[in-house]
Amino acid sequence: MTIKPARLLCVGREINLLRIRCEVLTEFGYEAQAISLIEAEDLLRRDTFDLVILSASLSEQEKDRIFEVIGGRMPILQLSTMLLPTGLLREVENRLARWRGV
Repeated sequence: MTIKPARLLCVGREINLLRIRCEVLTEFGYEAQAISLIEAEDLLRRDTFDLVILSASLSEQEKDRIFEVIGGRMPILQLSTMLLPTGLLREVENRLARWRGV
């Protein structure tokens, strides 16, 4: 049986930084996609992800808009600072585990 990788959506302003973040996550077995805040709102209305990662650079108002669009349908990881890859992976794994009740 093949296990499907978790689908992650990285949302923020700096698309190049988001792409690097997604490359790191992909290297560790996740299916990660980078997207700007404006594009994210439309995508999140019509698609579902295993985890949405919000960049620390987003304002509280911007984060609130994403929470409103998602409406509790999927987990969100709000980054408060820049993380090294090991810290990012640990946060992603912890958030996914809590959402799944593991």
